[in-house]
Amino acid sequence: MKSKRKKSDAGRAVCTNAESKISTSGFGKSDMERLAKSGKLEDFVRRNNGSWDHQKWLTLCEEISLEGYEPIDYDQVGILIEQYKTVYFSN
Repeated sequence: MKSKRKKSDAGRAVCTNAESKISTSGFGKSDMERLAKSGKLEDFVRRNNGSWDHQKWLTLCEEISLEGYEPIDYDQVGILIEQYKTVYFSN
């Protein structure tokens, strides 16, 4: 027996289902705030003289995870250390 659901209703149901599974509002916000206030990222920039390779970035990400700052958005962490890098080179 065929479903009487319209095509547009089926698409809406799939979208709603996906949205309920992928909720990113507030994703790691408090952990991000704690990390930003910790000084860890500024120290990372200073220790590396404002320049680092991918391996150092991965090591930083691992340290962040091991120190309990998760869940966290690592893209935002990257943006934040780039901001600290700009400040580092402006001084």
